[in-house]
Amino acid sequence: MRRGFSRGATALAIALGAFAFAAGTASADELTAPVVVPSHPTGADYVNAWNESGALAGAGAAGLASSAWAGAIPSIVQGALG
Repeated sequence: MRRGFSRGATALAIALGAFAFAAGTASADELTAPVVVPSHPTGADYVNAWNESGALAGAGAAGLASSAWAGAIPSIVQGALG
């Protein structure tokens, strides 16, 4: 019983570490929303807008995972442990 619990806890710790790393690497410090396209855009302007929009979505997903780790996971673990 203890061996299974320790293996599960180890797997959970590794997964949460990966989420924390992803949240730390995907920051939206240099990104601005909404993405602005010039009045006479070129193809490169559209590509840049598309890439910036994807970066904003990725930063939002990382922020969601970080918020989940900061709030929900510890409360679930605390409830499970009694």
